[in-house]
Amino acid sequence: MRTNKYLLFILSITFIFNVSCNDELDVFKTAEGTLLSFRQTSYELSIPQEDITLTIPVSISNVSDTSRTFNVSILSATEGTANEYSIGSIIVPANANEGSLDIDFDFSEILGEDGDLKNLSVGISESDDASSYSDVVDITYFREIVCNDLTLTVISDVWASETYVTLEQADGTVLIDRFFPFGGNSTQPQTFTQDFNLPDGDYVLKIGDSYGDGMQGTGGGVTLTGSYSLTCSIITHASGEGTFDVAEADPFAGFPNATVEVTEFSVNP
Repeated sequence: MRTNKYLLFILSITFIFNVSCNDELDVFKTAEGTLLSFRQTSYELSIPQEDITLTIPVSISNVSDTSRTFNVSILSATEGTANEYSIGSIIVPANANEGSLDIDFDFSEILGEDGDLKNLSVGISESDDASSYSDVVDITYFREIVCNDLTLTVISDVWASETYVTLEQADGTVLIDRFFPFGGNSTQPQTFTQDFNLPDGDYVLKIGDSYGDGMQGTGGGVTLTGSYSLTCSIITHASGEGTFDVAEADPFAGFPNATVEVTEFSVNP
């Protein structure tokens, strides 16, 4: 009987789904006059530096031998964002039962911090010439994060002098070759911070340990766990702490057991 119950459940769901879809089609088939509806009612956008136009498709229940225009209005919006976008009208070409609404977003006008989310709701305006349903579009958008000013932070373990940094382009061109940020060891954590600029592109960061045991060390009765991070604004390109998750051999003169943890990253991909 269990199989029959599941079959009955599936058939019920299928029936409900079909009825729902058919009801929507019937609304258009039986509508008197002109009926408008947004084909999609929610969007999430990242606004790139070159700006973007969001084109929202609109269904219409009848056709006309001339093009038609219908107005929309802003129902709600994040405060202070009026200059960040411009909203057109719904345009339906002649002899077509589908039109569109264009909303242009201007990257240069979007204010606030990186990662700030903005909201915009747009609805089809009431009109004597047309009715509507599914007539509100909710848009969440944010400014694409463009960041070339990076910060490298390294916090030492006890054996700080073993830690080194290598930075390369993706093609293997070395930009920083085994730089040792700490001059000596200590039972107190030491912090190294360096700001630098990288052009757009693909890179490889290598955090190394000349002894080969990662950023975990005990000495003088103290155990310290080291860590590192490479950030740009709210973006973390690389991070790690303690023993390397994946240690790759990186032997060099005098240090045959040296290992590195490797992170590939892109600046403004």
